[in-house]
Amino acid sequence: MERTARRAPEVVVRITGRQHGGGHVLANFSYISRLGHGADKELALYTSDGDVIRDGRDMQILSQDWHEWEMGDDARRKGATSLSMILSMPTGTDPERLREAALDFAREEFANRSWVASLHVDRDHPHVHLTVARRDHDGRRFHPNRDDLFRYRQRFATKLRDRGIEANATPAKARGIDPKHEPIAAHKVREKGGVPRIDKTRADRAARYGEAGLPDPVEKILARQHATVRDAYERSIAELSASPSLVDQAIVNSLERFVTSMPAPEPNSVRAARTTRETRDGADRGSAPEHGARNAPKEPDPLGAALARSRAMREQLDAKRVAPEAPGRSQPEGEGDRPAGMSDRLRSLMDEAAKQSSEAGPNKADDILRKTQERDRAQRDRDRPPDKGGPRR
Repeated sequence: MERTARRAPEVVVRITGRQHGGGHVLANFSYISRLGHGADKELALYTSDGDVIRDGRDMQILSQDWHEWEMGDDARRKGATSLSMILSMPTGTDPERLREAALDFAREEFANRSWVASLHVDRDHPHVHLTVARRDHDGRRFHPNRDDLFRYRQRFATKLRDRGIEANATPAKARGIDPKHEPIAAHKVREKGGVPRIDKTRADRAARYGEAGLPDPVEKILARQHATVRDAYERSIAELSASPSLVDQAIVNSLERFVTSMPAPEPNSVRAARTTRETRDGADRGSAPEHGARNAPKEPDPLGAALARSRAMREQLDAKRVAPEAPGRSQPEGEGDRPAGMSDRLRSLMDEAAKQSSEAGPNKADDILRKTQERDRAQRDRDRPPDKGGPRR
């Protein structure tokens, strides 16, 4: 209670997913160890056997072992092979001590199971990814429930406090806030600035009650829970106030400040509506400069420009081919551009070659086009399937 009154940092233990089959387990190992991201970004993978794995081949062997043990003698089993979770603390926590606490927690809590763990510091808060084989060494499988997760939090907080890290593990109701039982995907969408579907659903629900003029029934439940929590803290304050101990008097002061600063009960639907509104307002402010950009002249399309140039060149060639030769022209085009001192024999040969090229060029192009069309037509005839019931070729 004293740690709760001082608002000690709360530990987070959350299940993030389940892996089905050896390939899926290997993909999880590769992700949490950053395998293939470069030597400077790859992370160590700590195992329940006390080994440190960094090689992809070793991860492949381990994931295959987990898969074979999970399947046992049932080749048709479709259950999950492993379960992944995350253990994290707020910003400023020492990553090395956090890793040691997480490994010690896994060694005790999952002493009869295989597991791997890896420390991540790529975000503002350090966290440890922990992947556990669902089937233990005795062949029993486990399905963690809410009580198990609360026990994990308490044990993990104890391991952190043993290493000098202030940590607490209390239910959300004990802190006077509405429990947020949400999928991790919703948190990731919010982190990227989006609005998850669950928030949209809650906002629509709050809007329906508001339009109907009815109070949200969740508010009554939260108000009752809030009153129960405040009453429990006030009874503790009354009991500790009668104690002559200075330590108890200090706890009383902390509890009084905590009760005074407890937030008002707020349903998740109301919070979702506020979050959606704030996100929409932020998006509108961020898109304001883009409105002027839409009025700016568009950049030329490179493909359209290329097509226009090709069309203009084709028109010029057609015009040259059908245009009559200019009167009074005594030499072929381009003759004046030839260098002086050229022999008459060489000049006549070049003029004759240019004339033949200009006359035969279009005919040759037409001949190539005609041959290409005939070849395509013959290929389509060969690829056409035979008529149903007709003779086969």
